[in-house]
Order: sequence, then structure tokens, then C-alpha cells
Amino acid sequence: MRVYIDFDRTLFDCDSFLSDFYAIINKYQIPKDVFKSCQIQCKKEGFNPRLILDSVYEDYTFDMDIYHEVDDLLHRTNDYLYSDTISFLKYLKSCEYEIIILTKGNDEYQKEKILNAQIDEYYDELIVTMKHKGKLNLDYENGIFIDDNPFEIIDILKKNPKKIIRIKRNGTKYNDVEISESIDSVSSLDDIVKNKLL
Repeated sequence: MRVYIDFDRTLFDCDSFLSDFYAIINKYQIPKDVFKSCQIQCKKEGFNPRLILDSVYEDYTFDMDIYHEVDDLLHRTNDYLYSDTISFLKYLKSCEYEIIILTKGNDEYQKEKILNAQIDEYYDELIVTMKHKGKLNLDYENGIFIDDNPFEIIDILKKNPKKIIRIKRNGTKYNDVEISESIDSVSSLDDIVKNKLL
């Protein structure tokens, strides 16, 4: 059985991480509007803090030490895993499921975040895409999908997956979008796994 698991806001507290990242931006006094404008310009490549900072620097000079602080933050992504992430991944691995991290975003940035999260021993494959997750060449009908993003879930549902489970972490993006039954943590999946519904 293949289990496709999203990373951001499913296994990884993306909002806390970004809050700390934007605190660095503020520390170096980069105006929010300048950063946001460059973020929009770089949207095609997906969110990548270094690329955006490179773009900012073309029009706005800042202390280059910011790159060291951003690098340090990116080297500590394991600090931002949700408290139930490792125990859940260990449990899935012990059940001998094939575990695939399926994440959307900038290839370089996502791979670096996931590598530094130190979870590589718990998954078999990593797929990073800029496409909607329902538009990939996957074995949807035999796959279990765990994701937080309702819009990705809507796309995946069109492919008739074996099962799809929405994670709706407290205080995260998309919480106001109701599309299906949701659970608020991956630890809540233990009962699903134990009852062999996966």
C-alpha cells in the first residue's frame, strides 16, 4: 500500500517556521511591501527565501548577514516538526506501508527543508511538484493521501483515490474551508491505521 503524505502543515509547522523567517526579514529592516513584491515576481519558481532575497537585493540593499540567519533557520527545520510527526511516521513504517512524501513548492527549497527535518529514514520516496497533486502520474486508485489543503484534496478526489484523509491542524491556513471530514493531528490517524482502514 502506498501512503502519500503532504509535508507543510501536515507533518511540518510551516506557519511557525515562516513566522520566524519573517522575524529575520524584520530584523534586517527589509520593508514588507518590497519583500512581498519580489515574492510575487518569483512566484513562478515557487517560494524560495534565498531567491526572493536575491531579487530584493537588486533594488534594496541590506546586510548580507541575513543569508547566514536564513541558512541557520533552514538547517533547523527538524525543530518545526509537529510533536506527533515522528511517532506517526515510525508507526506507518512499522506497518510496512510504502511512504511517499508528496509536497508542492520550489524543488530546491522543499528538498532542503525535508532533508534537514531528518525524517529520511521514515519515507521511501520524495516527490516535489509545482503541479496540482491531482495532475500527476500516480497510482491514485491504490493510494492513500494525507493532506491539509482542501483545494489539492478536491483535485485528488477526481482521481478516485483508495482513501483521502484531511489533516486540519488548529490555527493553520484553510481552516475555514470545509470540504470533508477532517482530523486535527496525524496522531488521530492511529485508530484508522489500527482498524486497517488504510
